[in-house]
Amino acid sequence: MRATTVLHFGLGLLLVCAAGLLEAQDLATTQDVSQLVAALKNPAATDHDKAVACERLAVLGGEDAVPVLKEMLLDPKFSHYARYALEPIPSPAVDEALREALAKAEGGVRLGILNSIGNRRDKGATSLIAPLLENSDLAVVDAAASALGRIATPETAEILSKALKDDRPPARSAVADALLTCAERLNAAGQRDLALRLWDTVRSADVPGAIRVAALQAAIIARGADGIDLWKEQVFSDNEKFFQLAMQVARKLPVNSVLPVLTEAVTKLPETRAAVALEVAADIGSKQALPTVRQFAQQGPRAVRQAALRSLAKIGDASDVAILLAASVDTDEQIAAEAREALEILPGKEVNQSLVQAASGAAKDKLLVILNALGQRRASEGLKTIREAMRSDDSEVRAAAVAALGKVARDDDIVTLVKELVQTESESERAVLMEALRTACQRAGDREKVAALIAAQLQSAPASARANLLELLGVLGGKTALATVAEAAKSSDADLQDAATAVLGNWLSADVAPVIWSLIESNAAPRYRVRLIRAYIRVARQFRVPDQERLEMCRKALSVAERPDERRLVLDVLRRNPSPESLALAAELVAQSDIQEAAGDAVVTIAEKLNRNVPGLKEALQTVLQHCRNAQIRARAEALMKRFP
Repeated sequence: MRATTVLHFGLGLLLVCAAGLLEAQDLATTQDVSQLVAALKNPAATDHDKAVACERLAVLGGEDAVPVLKEMLLDPKFSHYARYALEPIPSPAVDEALREALAKAEGGVRLGILNSIGNRRDKGATSLIAPLLENSDLAVVDAAASALGRIATPETAEILSKALKDDRPPARSAVADALLTCAERLNAAGQRDLALRLWDTVRSADVPGAIRVAALQAAIIARGADGIDLWKEQVFSDNEKFFQLAMQVARKLPVNSVLPVLTEAVTKLPETRAAVALEVAADIGSKQALPTVRQFAQQGPRAVRQAALRSLAKIGDASDVAILLAASVDTDEQIAAEAREALEILPGKEVNQSLVQAASGAAKDKLLVILNALGQRRASEGLKTIREAMRSDDSEVRAAAVAALGKVARDDDIVTLVKELVQTESESERAVLMEALRTACQRAGDREKVAALIAAQLQSAPASARANLLELLGVLGGKTALATVAEAAKSSDADLQDAATAVLGNWLSADVAPVIWSLIESNAAPRYRVRLIRAYIRVARQFRVPDQERLEMCRKALSVAERPDERRLVLDVLRRNPSPESLALAAELVAQSDIQEAAGDAVVTIAEKLNRNVPGLKEALQTVLQHCRNAQIRARAEALMKRFP
């Protein structure tokens, strides 16, 4: 009898819960306002049901929902939900309900109601809110001021303006912030004069600087052309914040009105401010500002001149090359550096031709600048000039030309540079040539052709240049380069073999693997054997190769690796590429005492990434437990073993 009763009770409870769930679902989708109102009136309704009903009433509710929502306004638990539902309802009854509640509310409920009144911009609540600006609770003052600011009428503007005299700094800040909102809304509503008075009031009030700056910015922008005088005051203000504000606002004002003021500021303000004013003038005035920018790029205080050179790099053109060249050899290194950088980025293809023309008959110091600029600009127009400079008797000019040629070289120029490399006996020249050739080879068009031309120089090149040529073949890559380096690695010349194996060790593609393995198999000199084995393992570790091919490479590497360091590298490859095969291969190494810990860790790491049904997984873990003495590795292995029955 008792069991039957319990069963019936349980079924009844389930039915009640199911009915409640269905009811909640219905409330969330219903279009019936009466059903939502009924849910709010129902004493048995859950808090969740009431919350859902309020959310729906925010979408569907009308004046008939106001009475029940009004009753919830003073309830701390449901006041928020009630306000959420009431705010969108377009009925005077809502405003009456919120006003009535405000008179009785306290604490957080009162703050929320003030917020709702502000959102609805209820003018009728102004007289109720105004006294709260004198409340001892600053949170209430803040909420009241915010509400009045959003209501935004001449009356609320007057009330807030008077409240700016409050003795409490936090209260003044709250009121000032509210006045910014009020002014913005009044201005948007067409009451510009009143808004301007409010902004002017705030910018002169005893409130935080950020609020004053915001008011000033709004006042200047709202005045438009009439705001230039006010803006100019800030340009020449002793207050750094107002000066910086003026520089920001300048971009939002008429260019023709602002530019003369900025030009005046460059000549009258302290050096650092003048420099800022000049760059702002260049940014907003562009070509209109060029005369001033050009003037100060040639002479003036250092900071202003630097700013002019930076600006010239953005808005100048080919006609400014002469100015920049003159500045690029200035005795002030900071000025010279700015000018050189400007020459490198000065916009326009015509600039390249202007540089070429300036090179003719240029003094050495300017010629060096021109050659560097042509290189940095990747100016193919300068190839003839650069090639001519390479024949100079001056080593510094030749070096600059070589560096530039590396950046603009065509494939045929690479051969010229290689011949220079082969012929030079100067270590410093060789270093410059190699740097240029590395850059040129990276940009080569027909790499196979270039590699063949370099390979042809290898046999006749002096020993001092051969290693360099092999390095360049490594930069080029490809079949011809690889075959040439591989042949050099077999040479009886120890230095050539050393250089070639070093290049193979840093090859940038997986096609080097068979070449390296062939050298290992042919019993490369012990001096290079370890290098080659490591290079072979590196290919398996770093390059994308088929999984089976990578596994086979690991097996081969293990078959010739005599040092534990190389076997550890192989284990790292296996660990990074988990599979049943890599697990089995790693397990074979666990018994080797000199790599026992590394092998055990690899097995466990691989096992952690594999499905427990992988063949051999259990046996591999047992091998670890049998041989490995590291406590942490054993603990991980034991944890994995628990997955097996």
